Amino acid sequence: MQEHDTIVYVNGKLVKKSEAVISVYDSGFMHGDGVYEGIRVYQDRVFKLEEHIKRLYEAAKAIDLEIGITQEEMKQIVLKTLRANTLRHHLHIRLMVTRGRKRVTGMNPRFNVGKPSIVVLVDYKEPIFSKEGVTLITSILRRFPPNILDAKIHNMNQLNQIMACIEASRQGADEAIMLDDQGFVAETNGTTIFMVKDGTLLTPTTKYIIVGITRGLIMKIAAEKGVTVIEQDLSLYEFYNADEVFICGTVGEIVPVKEIDGKRIGTEIPGHITRMLMETYRKITLSKGTPIDDI
Repeated sequence: MQEHDTIVYVNGKLVKKSEAVISVYDSGFMHGDGVYEGIRVYQDRVFKLEEHIKRLYEAAKAIDLEIGITQEEMKQIVLKTLRANTLRHHLHIRLMVTRGRKRVTGMNPRFNVGKPSIVVLVDYKEPIFSKEGVTLITSILRRFPPNILDAKIHNMNQLNQIMACIEASRQGADEAIMLDDQGFVAETNGTTIFMVKDGTLLTPTTKYIIVGITRGLIMKIAAEKGVTVIEQDLSLYEFYNADEVFICGTVGEIVPVKEIDGKRIGTEIPGHITRMLMETYRKITLSKGTPIDDI
């Protein structure tokens, strides 16, 4: 992947990616104390921008982080940053808000001074997985239950998932399935997961997962195409014996799964329903979204 010195936004300034800096006393750097969104750009349009910003503000509210600007103002910051760049397709935006700079070390928010930090990173980044299919393993790590840390809070501290990702890499897999504390499938370390059985689309409940924007769109597409969609607790046994399995997310889009824990999934990659969803999703991403430039 070619490296591009894009223009990014750091606390009110547009600067080159290679020159972007933030205080070492920032709460995000010191403690992972912040929230973020990953957003995708297709052909001069930002896909699902309003939905991503809404989720960012909901996560900030959950951790008592007052961003200090409106959602519309945040939207304009993102668009302003993109207008400063010449690249307009296959872009990945990482929008981050931290609790801001601290006057001394320590996790207590009373040590914070000034406003929250707002950063908008822009990178050229094609979908990260092969559409020919990926392999998954099951991690020994579990997703946090809501009484420890609610996964719905899209927070910057991703060590739980990073360690699962390392586990997958060591075993030669693309992603790691993470179970909940009851032993049911929750999601992978970086994506949500679906399976197809006898023409029905099934996916884990939202108890232990980030409620994905891509996930919601897929469920909507499937329902409109006449496919029954069910959210329920699902075990590895059910995924091993599925007709089709796929993972999805903003960066990876929709990607078929060909193998889980060494077990082949289905007979065709991608399967019929997965292929239909991939094609429909692709058409939507290329025709919908917030224009970068004023029309």
